[in-house]
Amino acid sequence: MAETSVKLDFRESENLWKAQATFEAQKNRELRHQHGKGPCNVFILDTSSSLGELGFKQMKDVFTSAIEEYAKHPEIDENVAVIVCGKETKFLRYFSNHYEDIKYCLDEVDLGGPSPLSAAFYLSNGCFMNGASRSYTVGEFNIQQRIILISGGRPTDFTSIASKDNLTVKSNEVFKNHLQELTREIGKVHPIFCIPVGINPDLTMLEFICYQSRGGKIVHSHQARQFAKYSQNMKIASRLSYTMMNDGNDRERVMTSLVCTFPDEEFSEMDQDDIYEICSKKSLYAPVDHMKEKHLVGPDVLEERNPLMPPLGSRVKRGRDWIWNDQDGYGPGTVIMHCPHDGWLGVEWDTGLMYNYRYGTTFSEENVYDVQVCNEPRILGNKSISSGCEVKRGPDWEWGDQDGGAGSIGSVVVVSVNVVLVRWQSGIKGQYRFGFDGKFDLQICDPFSSEAVKYREEMMRTPAALIYPSGASASHNEDFEKALELSKKSEEETSPNATAKPILHVVKGKYFRNPSLSLDIETDGPNFSSANTQWFWKDDTGKWNPYCRETNAKLNKCYKRNPKSTAVVNVQNQTYRVVMAKNMQINLATRETFDVKLVKNEFSS
Repeated sequence: MAETSVKLDFRESENLWKAQATFEAQKNRELRHQHGKGPCNVFILDTSSSLGELGFKQMKDVFTSAIEEYAKHPEIDENVAVIVCGKETKFLRYFSNHYEDIKYCLDEVDLGGPSPLSAAFYLSNGCFMNGASRSYTVGEFNIQQRIILISGGRPTDFTSIASKDNLTVKSNEVFKNHLQELTREIGKVHPIFCIPVGINPDLTMLEFICYQSRGGKIVHSHQARQFAKYSQNMKIASRLSYTMMNDGNDRERVMTSLVCTFPDEEFSEMDQDDIYEICSKKSLYAPVDHMKEKHLVGPDVLEERNPLMPPLGSRVKRGRDWIWNDQDGYGPGTVIMHCPHDGWLGVEWDTGLMYNYRYGTTFSEENVYDVQVCNEPRILGNKSISSGCEVKRGPDWEWGDQDGGAGSIGSVVVVSVNVVLVRWQSGIKGQYRFGFDGKFDLQICDPFSSEAVKYREEMMRTPAALIYPSGASASHNEDFEKALELSKKSEEETSPNATAKPILHVVKGKYFRNPSLSLDIETDGPNFSSANTQWFWKDDTGKWNPYCRETNAKLNKCYKRNPKSTAVVNVQNQTYRVVMAKNMQINLATRETFDVKLVKNEFSS
């Protein structure tokens, strides 16, 4: 009964905020006389108590700097709406180009209250629906209305109309999942840009929100003013003849075109980076209707951007750093895309749900693996074909040796109406008929046949599968618990303290440095690094222990990039998340916390 009650609360709250969004859309439409003619920007500003005083000030400074930059470029005529989320969740300003008024609108707002981010995103639909605004076209670029979220990324209950600060932690996980689902739908059309603020923002949550949207990304607070110039740089990119002829992936030629088109103008390095990014992601700025008319997906989605990520069509299951509850339905799925953002890939689970996950090094974290390659076949229920199925040429095949030759097997990546996209083992990808005009270019392999089993075993030996940490890539068809046991056993056998095997397994290039300098063999022992800074962790006895060289280098790299970042590390066969802003590490299995500290080397230059 309790579960039914929660669902009813959700439905009632959703209907309430959807109705409010409809009302707000009418208000935006009535105020069209004050709208700017340029791109539309919807700011969602987190004013909740979770930010703290410093975070609240940081949020205001970021917002102000962006509005000031808009005001410097009246020729772009940016359109701005503002929604606040805290003691009250409401429109603070409807769309307009009155930058001076918008700049000071937060003078009316106090810090405090919860952070019902789902409510704010529901409300943002009042900027898009029923003619409340429109997309903006410059040259061949179509700019959809953007959402800019400035927040700590810690959503709370949106079903309560109370403004109390104390909300239960139990409810937060439920509302995190709801926010992910909601922003995924909104992000199919509208890019979502997230600017983290506060003492310890949830970067993983914010990355998830923006990276699953169409063209969204993380923008750090010091980049806010540059980000506000994005429309101006897009206008410049639209005038480059080179980008009109291809996808603009050649940076040198894009920069040459920039100099030739604007010989009398100077562009900062950051402007050049923006312009190149726009040119290289031109497909993101096609009209939405045009994207819907595409048979399957665009070339940017089909691109396998990183050889150290599982190839499209790979079968995967939850991995070492999984934090996404039951999104996978406790079963396997199929890799269907490499995201434009480093370290993220798209997975379609066998349940039909699709989400993005971390694999490797992302913008804010290193060596995080939400999923791992597995050898679990796609078992069809009542479907004729689905992503993850193994296929080979069928009765109507007429594509020569595009598949690599008779008998070759490939993986289904995407299924459309009577057409499927397949990746063959050679890496070639193509679209084939599966019922289109009564033709079948493909036939489905028996997932338990020797040829299908062999194919999946070979996929387990791809570079991406082999780099997965802790040897978990060798678990094949075992269930999750058995795979974890095997992984731990493998770690124990290869540990420097193990006596079962006297041979030290050394990976060339990883454990040896320049032999002319030292014999620098990496171990997990308490040896100090020669780095300028050393990280330590405190154990149960109160003793401070130095991290090994490899882990210390990783922490230093993360700290240098962002002193408030987090990193996942392995210590004594346990996995921890180091939270630098709080000088602590959290055991991901037991949730125990331990102190950490950074010590400057007194001999550093």
